[in-house]
Amino acid sequence: MKTLSKEEICKFVKKSLENRQYNDELLFLLPPKTIMRVKQILHLDLKDYIGVIGSHSVRHIQKRHPDDMSYICETVEILQKFSKVEKSITRELKTGASLVSLEFYKEYDNHIVKLVKLRVYREKRLELKTIFVKE
Repeated sequence: MKTLSKEEICKFVKKSLENRQYNDELLFLLPPKTIMRVKQILHLDLKDYIGVIGSHSVRHIQKRHPDDMSYICETVEILQKFSKVEKSITRELKTGASLVSLEFYKEYDNHIVKLVKLRVYREKRLELKTIFVKE
């Protein structure tokens, strides 16, 4: 497993959108800088975690935040160069279970802050849930 390039992520996004039956995951190593900064800021050790982008999440973002699709390809950059990270707890709608999420914020040239929200799982996976322009 390795850290992904923007091109590899974009290719996966394209494949996920072209075929609604496509159900796969793109797995990648978290950047070492991300692991270090999250530990400093949130005291959360992500050392053995892997990053995950699922085709279902890509389609969710297409449906809910179509104007923000291009930012999925920036996932690794957002993780590497975030300006702020926060931990939040949300409820799983179906089961009512508490889910711990990490929200990574990054500012882009036009000064609009982008948000990537990744769920933290017991299986040591940071899975892309959604990404959008924060108003």
